[in-house]
Amino acid sequence: MKIKVSKLKHHPRNQDIYTLSSIEDLSESISQVGLLQPLIINQNFEIISGNRRFVSIKKLGWKEVEIEQRTITEKEVEFLLIHYNKQRVKTFREFLNEYQVLKRYYEIGQGKRTDLTFVSPNKGLNGRDKVSEQIGISSSQLGRLLFIYKHQPNHIDLLDKGILTVNQSYLQASREVKESDSRKETKNNNSKPIPNTWRFYQKSSDNMSELNDGEIQTIYTSPPYWNKRLYSENGGIGNEKTSEEFVNNLSNHFNDCWRVLNNKGSFFLNMGDTFYNGNLQNIPHRVVLKLQEKGWILRNTIIWSKTNPKPSSSKSNLTPSYEFIFHLTKTTDYDYYRTLTPLNEKTKPSLPPRHRSTNGKYSDTVSPYLPNIKGKNMGDYWNEDIVRTSVANQKLEIDGEHPAPFPEQIVTLPILQTSREGETILDPFCGSGTVGRVCENLNRSFVGYDLIKFV
Repeated sequence: MKIKVSKLKHHPRNQDIYTLSSIEDLSESISQVGLLQPLIINQNFEIISGNRRFVSIKKLGWKEVEIEQRTITEKEVEFLLIHYNKQRVKTFREFLNEYQVLKRYYEIGQGKRTDLTFVSPNKGLNGRDKVSEQIGISSSQLGRLLFIYKHQPNHIDLLDKGILTVNQSYLQASREVKESDSRKETKNNNSKPIPNTWRFYQKSSDNMSELNDGEIQTIYTSPPYWNKRLYSENGGIGNEKTSEEFVNNLSNHFNDCWRVLNNKGSFFLNMGDTFYNGNLQNIPHRVVLKLQEKGWILRNTIIWSKTNPKPSSSKSNLTPSYEFIFHLTKTTDYDYYRTLTPLNEKTKPSLPPRHRSTNGKYSDTVSPYLPNIKGKNMGDYWNEDIVRTSVANQKLEIDGEHPAPFPEQIVTLPILQTSREGETILDPFCGSGTVGRVCENLNRSFVGYDLIKFV
């Protein structure tokens, strides 16, 4: 029978489950071949089957449409909506919406819906299998979708846009769940307080006979900078006559650091440069090159951007506003616990780049870039947004004031990234004891060396 299109309306539950997509294509098809099946409506003239066709014929300006009217109870509505859409090409979001509806009826212990004639007995199937059979998707694929929806719900839209495949999303979600479980296990294992030890030796660190081979997990230090100030009345590191002499002395001074650092450990060296006769000496990198010649591996050159650098009165060059923090290791197989920083609000997923192969065809085998919602891997440029530090003079709770302290935040990150609670940290030029205070806060043991007792 035919009725006026103006009398019809969508069933409100339909829009909770499905989107009215691809209307343009459907409208063109209907205009060419007509309506192949009547719309199915209930006694309230609400459409149970044919909501997309209904939108299309209104778009085409139809006044009347062929319908089949049925008396449908409320408990049948959701089943029939899903039943009549079984052959439809659905989005992953729509599959999940269908699952949320049907799981209430098919969960284990809820029994079978024998009152609905189109529902098969589903003998021997569990709840998820029963639902997957009804909505037209494999049980394993549905299981992966549910896992993704639970742990990475933002991926569902990416799946529907074709940016991700179900397998790609599932693998990433699984990996992050495993990492999270591992962190929880580690936290539980370290729940007992570990007594912190603080050892200080008032002597040069060129010979640290008090320490055993491989005893240290992380070294963090900032040695005297060359020709900046008189660090000791007796000369020593930083007071050499030439920068060449300083570079050689300092690189050799670190020989015993190699011995006491274990093979899984890291060495962080914070250094600034010096102008001499108007010529910037490039001392930090010259020291690191010497260390590389001795076998050290340079993993990162971190730029520490100072938020409040020392003012410069020079009219012929820029004010130095940064220092280097070099991350060195003995091997490439070292302990590292990466730090994530917040994503920029403009960071969006992107499709994989297309690569032309030798035969001239394009390949899309490269996985798409998918930002981690927890953040991105920390970069090697550390500004106030990352460490929120200032190089303003610090009032230290010690006898007197050390001439060149550095802020605790730039020490905290490297220690967290390369050591665990209870492990031992070394500062061979410990000065005001900043590294030691950080270790105390982070529940690490600390060993410090210095010629002057500031701690």
